[in-house]
Amino acid sequence: MMKDEVTTPCDSAHAPQTDLVQKLQEEFAGIALDPSSNGSDVCECDTANAPMPITAIPTERPENMILFGGAITCSFPRRYTDMFSSNSGLMIYRNLSQDVSDVREVPNNQEAFVDANRDESFIVELLELKENVTDAGSARWFLEDLTVEQASENSLVVEEENSVPAANVPNLDANTTVNAVIGTMAVAKGRQGPEASNVVRVYLANIRLRVVGTDILVIVYEPLVISEHSESAQAVGAGATVPALQAGLMPAADVFKQVLFTFNVHDWSLFGSANE
Repeated sequence: MMKDEVTTPCDSAHAPQTDLVQKLQEEFAGIALDPSSNGSDVCECDTANAPMPITAIPTERPENMILFGGAITCSFPRRYTDMFSSNSGLMIYRNLSQDVSDVREVPNNQEAFVDANRDESFIVELLELKENVTDAGSARWFLEDLTVEQASENSLVVEEENSVPAANVPNLDANTTVNAVIGTMAVAKGRQGPEASNVVRVYLANIRLRVVGTDILVIVYEPLVISEHSESAQAVGAGATVPALQAGLMPAADVFKQVLFTFNVHDWSLFGSANE
């Protein structure tokens, strides 16, 4: 899926962006990897030495979930359904339509989950370590590579990129490099054309496990605006999506942080090595 050659970073100042993406970038300007929501109280803490704060208290709670047969666990809300079928090897992947024509085979290196009621999804993907990608800015490299794959590179607006402090991934070795990036892009689903593009915020983290030669990607997709021409409009409705907190749900930003905070590797042989 990811290409081996390093791509030239997208220059958002010169890339031809859709008016909708630009408008939303202005509306959501300043959103951060640790954002506050709706003026709710958030404990003030040193992000270099304390876990990422959850921005609000929704009615749902995350639950500990098993990935890759128990080799990895992390916590997230149960409304995200595992779209992998161990019997058929099929799932809905980056296309939430239930039309069987949009079902495709899932690689063994991916776990994917979706909340079809909100058109939100997230993926945990294991890749061979990209030796030609430097640690600094690795998350952005993978995000830009993803936009090329989805023909959305011209609409990408990178909102923030950071290295993730060890305190925010407490189950990983303190020396593990973890980078995160937030970006907004216009992307159409499946075989639909650009006129059906939805505006989606993407949260992407890259966990670099050099000892086992693996790049782990954690990617959360949060639709902001659904096109009236998108197949998603049938299930979610066209226009701006309802904020998660307004629906009593955990915001995608907090789902992203929760997954990272609870991410734990139990069986290192998953990576073809017994080294821990």
